[in-house]
Amino acid sequence: MGIRPTQYGETARYPCILWGSNERSFAVAKYQKLLEPLKIGKVELKNRFIMLPMTIEKVDNYHVTDDLVDFYEQRAKGGVGLIEIGSCYVCDCFGTEPKYHTTTGACGCWDDEFIPGYKRIADVCHPHGAKIAAQLQLCYEWRASGDDPLLSYAPSADVPSGPFVGMPEREYTKEEIAEVVKQYGQAARRCKEAGIDIIEIHAGIGYMVMRFLSKYSNHRTDEYGGSPENRARLLTEIIDEIHRTCGDDMPILIRISADDLMPDGNRIEDTLELIPIIEAHGVDAWSIQAGFHEAPRPVANQIVPEGEFIGLAKQCKTVTNKPVWPGTRINSLDMCDKVVNEGYGDAVGMARQFIADPATARKVAEGHPELVRPCIVCSRCLDNIFIGKPCQCSVNANVWQGVEAGLPEDKPATEEQHVAVIGAGPGGLEAARVAALRGHKVTVVDHSDRVGGLLNMAQVLNANIEPLVTYWQGEAKLHPNINVVLKQDVDVNYLKSLNPDQVILSPGGGIIPIDVPGIDGKNVVKSEDIKAMCNGKVPEGKGMLWKAAVAAIKAQGGTVGFMRMGLNMASGPTAIVGKRVVVVGGGFAGLEVAEAMCDGREITVIDPAKKLGNGIGIIDKNPTINLLKKKGVKLMPLTELIEVTKKGAKVKNVETGEEQLLECDTVLTSVGVEANTKLYDEVVKVWPHAKLIGDATTPAGKVYRTLEAVKGGYEASMAI
Repeated sequence: MGIRPTQYGETARYPCILWGSNERSFAVAKYQKLLEPLKIGKVELKNRFIMLPMTIEKVDNYHVTDDLVDFYEQRAKGGVGLIEIGSCYVCDCFGTEPKYHTTTGACGCWDDEFIPGYKRIADVCHPHGAKIAAQLQLCYEWRASGDDPLLSYAPSADVPSGPFVGMPEREYTKEEIAEVVKQYGQAARRCKEAGIDIIEIHAGIGYMVMRFLSKYSNHRTDEYGGSPENRARLLTEIIDEIHRTCGDDMPILIRISADDLMPDGNRIEDTLELIPIIEAHGVDAWSIQAGFHEAPRPVANQIVPEGEFIGLAKQCKTVTNKPVWPGTRINSLDMCDKVVNEGYGDAVGMARQFIADPATARKVAEGHPELVRPCIVCSRCLDNIFIGKPCQCSVNANVWQGVEAGLPEDKPATEEQHVAVIGAGPGGLEAARVAALRGHKVTVVDHSDRVGGLLNMAQVLNANIEPLVTYWQGEAKLHPNINVVLKQDVDVNYLKSLNPDQVILSPGGGIIPIDVPGIDGKNVVKSEDIKAMCNGKVPEGKGMLWKAAVAAIKAQGGTVGFMRMGLNMASGPTAIVGKRVVVVGGGFAGLEVAEAMCDGREITVIDPAKKLGNGIGIIDKNPTINLLKKKGVKLMPLTELIEVTKKGAKVKNVETGEEQLLECDTVLTSVGVEANTKLYDEVVKVWPHAKLIGDATTPAGKVYRTLEAVKGGYEASMAI
C-alpha cells in the first residue's frame, strides 16, 4: 500500500507552524473582506479573488486539453472565486500561421466543436465552488470565415498593429465589422451552452476592441470613429449581440485599459466618459488594466511598483455602481487587502500569483497566508507565452509539465525511502518538499548557516525575492519528515554516514574564472564575496572591513534590510563597494547588481558580448536596459577586462582592440556561473542513480535561474 501524505488543510499538516491561534485569527481578520461573497449580475462569487485571463498555451490546435483542464481545476480547488479562461478566439484560425504568436495558444470558440472542451472546464471547476468566465478575444488578425486568408486588421490602416504584426493589411469595412459582431455573439452562445457563468469581452491592452476605443489607433471618420460613442460602437454592438444570443441574464464583464499609455491615446478621463456609454447596453462588471502591449511604458515588469495602477480602478468606480476591480501588477496579499479595504476595487484580479500558488485563496481562508508561495514577478511565464510556448513558472514547476508530471500529493511513494538532498537553495528545497509530500524521509544538508542558497544574496539585490526566501524557510520547518542540517560540508564519507537510499545534489554552479592581472586586488569585489557575506561568512582573503561588515550584519540579526543598506552605502568607513564601480558582466546577474547599486554611484557595466542581457527574457530585457540607461548607468558591450590596477579597470574593445583605463574605486565581478560536477562525479560512483540539478548543470553560454533549479528539484523527486 502506498504512503499517502496528509492533505493540505488538515491540522496534522502543520506540526511545526510557528503561529499561535491568536496570530492565525489576526491573519484571517486582516484578509476577511477578500473572503466575502460578491455578485456579478445573477452570479454570486464565493470570495473577491479573481484569476485574470492568460493565454497559457496549453491547447491542441485550439482545443482544450487535459493539461488545460487540470490547470484550471487546480485553481478551483485552490479556492479562487472566479476563474477566467484566457483568449477564447472568435474567428476561425484553423490552418493558419498568425504573425502574433500568442494567438496560436488560444482556445477556439468559433465552432460548436469547441463546446465540449469548455464544458469540461466548467464541470471540473464548479464542484469546488468556482465560477467560470470565458474571455472572448480578437487580437490583431481576423478573417470572416475559414475560406478567407487570415490578415492583420485594424480600425485604421495608418497605425501599426501590435507586437510582431507591423502595419495592418486591411482596414475594417462596415460589412466586416458586422461579421465580427456576429462572431462574438455566436462564441458567447457556445460558452453559455457549455455552462460558462460569465462572458468577458477583452477591450484592453491594445487588442482589436481596444484599438477601436482608443484615440491613438482609431482615426476613422465614419460612425465607428471620432466621438466616444462612435469609438465605443463596436463594443456596444458586441454587447447587444451577446444579449440577443444569450439573454439579458447572462452576465457580461468588460476588461479595459483605463489608460492605454499610448501617445495621443486614451487617458483615464476618456475612460470615465466611455464607461457610462458602454454600460447603458448592459454590463455587469469592469476589470481595469493599463497599457497596450507596445506601450512605451512597462506595466507588468518587476521594475513597475506593485499597485502602480490600482488608482485607475478607484477612479472608474466614480462613474459606475457595478463591481470594479484592478488587475495589473498585483501579486501580494497585502496589496489585495489594500484594494478591497481602501476603495480601490470591489475585488482583486491576479494571474501570475495564481500560477505561482493555485491554493492562494484557500490558504488565506484556512488562516495560513504565511504559507502562500509568492510570485516573484520574474516574467518567465510571459517570456514563454509571448512567443507561443507553454506557460512556465519559476516557483511552481508543475505549471510547465502539468498533468503529465502530476502533483506530488497525487503520486504517493510506494515505499518510504531516505532521500539526501545536498544544497538548500531553491532546487534542493523544492526536491525536499516534493519528496516529503510523496512520503519520503528527507535530510537536507548545506554548508551555510541558513536555507535559501543564492536566493539569500538575490533578495538583498532584489526585494521581490525576499518573500520567496521567507516561504522556503517556512517550508523547511513545515514537514516533519524533513531534517535540515546546516553549517555542514559534504563529501562522500559524510553521505555514507547518512546512509540514504537516494541522493539529489544541488551544490550550486561553479564560479566562471576571470584570470587577469590584479583580479585578487583589494579593490575587487567578487559575486562570491557578496554571497558569502549574505550567508554570514567573511569572504576568503578579505580583511577587517569585511569582518566588521559581517559582524554588524550578525549583530542586526542578519536582516535583509541591513544587508541591503550596507551594500548600497557608497562612501564612509564601512563602505564595501565604492562610489565609482565597474561591473564586469552584462548578463542577468551583472545587470541586476548594477540596477540594485546604482543610486548614488557612478556605474559602468562591461561585457564582451555584442548585446547585453544574456539570461533576461523577452519581457524584461529591453525595459531593464532602458531603466539602467535612465538611471545613468554606462553600458559598454564588446568590452572585456584585461587588468585591474589600483586606479581601476583596464579594458579592451574586442572588435577594435582599443584599450582604455576606466578609473574606479571598485571592480565588481558578476559573470554568472558554470557547470559544477566535482561532488557529483564522486558521489555517482557510490550512488549510480544520484541526480545533479540546478545551476550546477548550467550549459556553456546559458544562464540558469530559479526556474531551472526548481524544475530540476521537482523532476528529481517526482522520479523517485
